[in-house]
Amino acid sequence: MKGPIRRHMLMSTPWHVALVATLFLSACSGCGREEPIKVGFVGGLTGRLSDLGTAGRDGVLLAVEEVNRTGGIRGREIVLVAKDDRHDPDEARKVDRELIEEGVVAIIGHMTSAMTAAVLPLINEKRMLMIGPTVSSDEFSGIDDYFLRVMAPSLQEAVRLAQAAFSLKGAREVFAVFDESNASYSRPYIEAFGGELQRLGGRMVQTKSFSSGKEWRPGEIAGSILASGADGVLLVAAAGDAAMLCQQLRKIGSCIPAFAAGWAMTDEFLRTGGPAVESAVFSHVFDQESQSPRYLKFKQDFSGRFGREPDFAAMYAYEAANVLFEAIASAGVSGPLKETIIGKATFQGLQGDFALDRFGDAVRPRVIVTVREGRFATAE
Repeated sequence: MKGPIRRHMLMSTPWHVALVATLFLSACSGCGREEPIKVGFVGGLTGRLSDLGTAGRDGVLLAVEEVNRTGGIRGREIVLVAKDDRHDPDEARKVDRELIEEGVVAIIGHMTSAMTAAVLPLINEKRMLMIGPTVSSDEFSGIDDYFLRVMAPSLQEAVRLAQAAFSLKGAREVFAVFDESNASYSRPYIEAFGGELQRLGGRMVQTKSFSSGKEWRPGEIAGSILASGADGVLLVAAAGDAAMLCQQLRKIGSCIPAFAAGWAMTDEFLRTGGPAVESAVFSHVFDQESQSPRYLKFKQDFSGRFGREPDFAAMYAYEAANVLFEAIASAGVSGPLKETIIGKATFQGLQGDFALDRFGDAVRPRVIVTVREGRFATAE
């Protein structure tokens, strides 16, 4: 999807009261129509990993529509310019250059750690603010650069998932399968999970990699898992690939417990896996059963706009957009957006407040989630 997307918002949500007031006052201070504010979005919008990208784009689009309903920011409409990185490093760099040349004030994206790693030198060279909705690799932690994120780093997730595997499911010997195409996320995840499992008294019996989008044989991998004698399998892959492997395991009669990285916790995992993914376990910062009024309103608005429930990618992209809009409203388009965001530190999220540290890394509480009757449900 290329080019600007112009939309009007549907309904403003209650949690926008403070932001809307700021925007309204800013709009009143300037009369006449001004040039729109261009905001970029980049994610995988086509291909096997597009579930994250399309959800992220739609979350940002909903936020854009809501703010435009109030008159925009300082009287200026927001225009979303969305690009498809195709989960390809060269394409990611290409479309980011295009966005910078088109004059966007900031970029929301990318949606995977691998694409963020590919573009980060360019982003820092151009001093272009980038806010990642779902990027969680610890490769980006503790660095003072132009990349900020609203998703908490993943090493905590991996450690917590290993604890759940050991204590909730009794897994002592785990076979790990990971997607090499997102190695900056998957490899550290495997290491953190394995380290914590070993500390608890278990061990990683074997690891096997594949590359999404290229030919791979999930049936053969499932056979290797069964032959290894492992009593648990760790899946660090996108939703479709992780679900496919679960199906292959069930086909050969294995009931081995599956522990999946948060990357896979989208509706595609449920749709593709069906009964084969029942009881799979995740560690995540997203609670689909949250009863927060702000989240319930967002869920209603998103479902009404796009005809489906939002997943974590949609929610965090929506929050990333609103973090950016608050900064623009406060500092202006040409103001110090990065410093304004870091200075604010604490933000009102849809499921509770979250913080960004001085390096722009998010801090959020975690929950253990399991698939129960075809839905993601909290396990504790």
